[in-house]
Amino acid sequence: MNAFHHARNGSDVWELRKLYVTSAYGGVVHRNRFTQLETFCMFLGYARSGTSLLGALLDAHPNVVVAHELDVLKYLQAGFRKHQIFHLLLENSKAHAKRGRKATGYIYEVQDQWQGRYTTLRVIGDKKGGRSSLRLQENPQLLDELRTTIGLPLKVFHIVRNPYDNIATKYRRRLQRGPADLQDVIEQHFSQCQTVADTKQKLDEAELLEIHHESMIEDPVRWLRAMCEFLGIECSADYANHCTQIVFSSPHKSRHDIEWSQDDIELVRVNMARYEFLSSYSFET
Repeated sequence: MNAFHHARNGSDVWELRKLYVTSAYGGVVHRNRFTQLETFCMFLGYARSGTSLLGALLDAHPNVVVAHELDVLKYLQAGFRKHQIFHLLLENSKAHAKRGRKATGYIYEVQDQWQGRYTTLRVIGDKKGGRSSLRLQENPQLLDELRTTIGLPLKVFHIVRNPYDNIATKYRRRLQRGPADLQDVIEQHFSQCQTVADTKQKLDEAELLEIHHESMIEDPVRWLRAMCEFLGIECSADYANHCTQIVFSSPHKSRHDIEWSQDDIELVRVNMARYEFLSSYSFET
């Protein structure tokens, strides 16, 4: 377990060692739960981009378990094996379902569906879009290591939000903790965009589904069906109808919650022009 050197401090190492033991036991004892798995899914994206909502909606499906920000790549770096990771994902999903699937000030509980539970488990994964992108930025080989360790077909969701809103939301969060520099947030955001663009080049077309946050909110049923089709599972009317009850009525344009200089607006515009998946966005729309 020499890969534990990736942990930041002694308490992190201790926590990883403890989870290594408990997940090894749980993975063996409960390995029959994972015999019908067909697909592993993960998210690429950016903090405050709507991944928590989509992760919660998928976790409500009777054939899917999606953990809330377990950070699978961290455990992969620490040497955890397939069934250990599956066990941690399942326990995380259960725990967050009991707490009402709360995240970033919102409640993503889907009533009368399957969050934290399942009937036949066919898809398993993790909602950790922003951190996954950062870890891949630090170590691009992690994607290949994930494929090898998990041993299941990989399906990746890339969730995109208007960068002006994304950046503004992250900037406001930083201001709550102390002084913050908007240009630093802009630089970090587009560094993640480059990592995502690089990672997309390593994925087959059938492995990637790109979803724009605003489009998802405008037509959630359409995108729920697309997500289920992408994962090879049914999207029942009952499931879709219950899921739509927690989708926002409209996207929040948080760009209007902060002050922008013309230079900052232009800096974002110039950076957006480098990425095709951001071509539909502007400060005005």
